[in-house]
Amino acid sequence: MVAQGTASNDYEALFNVVKNRYGSRINAEELEEVRKAVERISEASELLRSVELKNGEEPFFVFKPYKGKD
Repeated sequence: MVAQGTASNDYEALFNVVKNRYGSRINAEELEEVRKAVERISEASELLRSVELKNGEEPFFVFKPYKGKD
């Protein structure tokens, strides 16, 4: 479910853009799939925004030393 707040507003705005641009070219079933996809993307972006990072924090990476050709 979409949390109330930013995700809900983002979801509605993005879905309306897609619906207005492409609504005449896609059927109701496809539009419903787009709505679900936009909702999932909006929820994921809200989760990413909730992670607090300090100014100097670098992205996590995995170090894999080079061992030569197999």
